[in-house]
Amino acid sequence: MRKLNFLALCVTISLLIAQNARGNDVVFTVVERIQFSVPGTWPVVASKSTPEKTVFAFQIPNKADEGTSDSTNLSIISSFLKDVQEKEAFEKKATSLGPNAQVKKLLKGWRCSTFTAKQGSTEYIDWDCYRVVADCGVFVRAAWPHLPKNPADYDKQMESVVSTFLQNIKPSEK
Repeated sequence: MRKLNFLALCVTISLLIAQNARGNDVVFTVVERIQFSVPGTWPVVASKSTPEKTVFAFQIPNKADEGTSDSTNLSIISSFLKDVQEKEAFEKKATSLGPNAQVKKLLKGWRCSTFTAKQGSTEYIDWDCYRVVADCGVFVRAAWPHLPKNPADYDKQMESVVSTFLQNIKPSEK
């Protein structure tokens, strides 16, 4: 039995090394309910976890915001929907829009909207996306500043980043 456990451990470590070598992604598992991955270059700027709710916030590197108070970021909130009332409350939040938000199609199965907001004198583009995954209400917000040094297609680049992130959110492998 020990040899079998050791073999399983070696296989797991090998898979993690192969995955890390392939894309340098870091995999997060949330209370054995959902998992997602982010590039290893994204620092965690905030995290909090309870059995009911988990929050992670990441800073996405952007050369244009270096040396400024602005930053490109993404956060994920996963809430365990343990009863009908919580599921209904999540659905209500997912379908309500802010004052200047517009519904946008980004990825099948996700309810997304986008809007602009100001932080100080800088305009930001925000994307809010909702979905239920493995009995968890998942909310993702990505925000990035409009800066003079951003590439001309930075909004499209970031939409692709958000779409890729959403694709990586799935039920955890138990």
